[in-house]
Amino acid sequence: MRRRANERFENCDRRRVLHTIGTGLGAGASVSMAGCLASMPTLGQQIRYADVDVPEAGDPVYGEWIPARSAIEHADGGWRTVRYARPNDAGENVVGAIDPLPEQTVRARLDYLGVGYENYDHVVSVGPVTVCLGSFDSGTVRETVLASDYEEIGSYEGYDLFERTDLTRGVAVRDGAVLFRHRADGSGPLESPDLETVIDAEGGRVPRRADEDDGFDAVARATGSQPTVQLFDGWGPIVRELSEGFSARNSSMVYAYDGEYVYHRTVCLFEAEAPLTPREVEDVLVERNTAVEAHGVEVTVDEPYLWVDIRETHEKFRSRVGTDAARRYPQITWGIDVADDVAGFTVRHDGGDPVDADLLTLYFDSQSRVQPGIEPQFADEFDVVEPGDSLTVAGLEGNRGESVALLYSPPETNDGTVMVRFVPDRVAGR
Repeated sequence: MRRRANERFENCDRRRVLHTIGTGLGAGASVSMAGCLASMPTLGQQIRYADVDVPEAGDPVYGEWIPARSAIEHADGGWRTVRYARPNDAGENVVGAIDPLPEQTVRARLDYLGVGYENYDHVVSVGPVTVCLGSFDSGTVRETVLASDYEEIGSYEGYDLFERTDLTRGVAVRDGAVLFRHRADGSGPLESPDLETVIDAEGGRVPRRADEDDGFDAVARATGSQPTVQLFDGWGPIVRELSEGFSARNSSMVYAYDGEYVYHRTVCLFEAEAPLTPREVEDVLVERNTAVEAHGVEVTVDEPYLWVDIRETHEKFRSRVGTDAARRYPQITWGIDVADDVAGFTVRHDGGDPVDADLLTLYFDSQSRVQPGIEPQFADEFDVVEPGDSLTVAGLEGNRGESVALLYSPPETNDGTVMVRFVPDRVAGR
């Protein structure tokens, strides 16, 4: 039987323990799959309430790498969400498919640094920085980045530092750890020492978020580590449609698996003016049904904590997220060339995975992937884009100041992610 919330938090001021929908709830829960990425199931009309025994979580090791906002020079919204994954424990050999969320939000935006994403033990992404940990030699990373237009710029606290400015990227590496820094909005020099700040957080030289944000600390401890974890300020994607008077300070979303099931857990630290009724919670759950019937749902409230646990069979998960190899997002180092006197640009595949050309779309952000406004496309010249391949786009003239995005879209899905984004004029002026 799953432990109740008071067993998890001995220091929690437990005002009320409420178990499953059958009892009165001190807070409401909305399990919204439609608002989530494909990693979350939706609830069927006949919701099956049952004990859902999510596999035991490990310690929240990702917290060591998350600096407090007071330590960050530019603590904008990009630092609010924390993503954690265990790529070499993704469960494909057990489940027959993988959680697409870290593929889409982490792997696809990470340069190939000499060690494939699937070989990392732990990956932590916060703001513009991704931390990759595993058993590898720093020499492998050094050799790879220096072969793809990175320049060595010095060292910091035992890490060698590298930078390239065409897409505003930085790398810090030592044996067993590589940190990658990118800026999503274009090109130019790095604006702040984000890599150094994350390194200092792990080394205890600056405060960590858990030291200054008790809500983050509480939810991180409640969540622990699983194959995939996301932590948010406020509501996460699946617990938003709740009544007035109910607000979330922090929340998390988890993916886990065992030999029988795939599990999805939401943990929320909430504040409520008044309890929600069971009927209100049931209505929210049923409203969000669109496709897949969950095998079991359990809701537990121990104010101020809320758990929503969902399980589905391996078969249901595979049918929903797919097993096609192309659903695994590629990890590629892209390069951009723009000459000052040429009205165009060249996109280069500088290293990493080969990719089917028809899954790539270059488009102006002011337009769309359906009408990209850019010709030619990779599919006009390649079947498969591999390291060393490049595509030149000419005739931009007045469009050099517009933002250009390179989108990867897996087959037979509406999902996709922008792998790189740049403004040609900024690249030319770097």
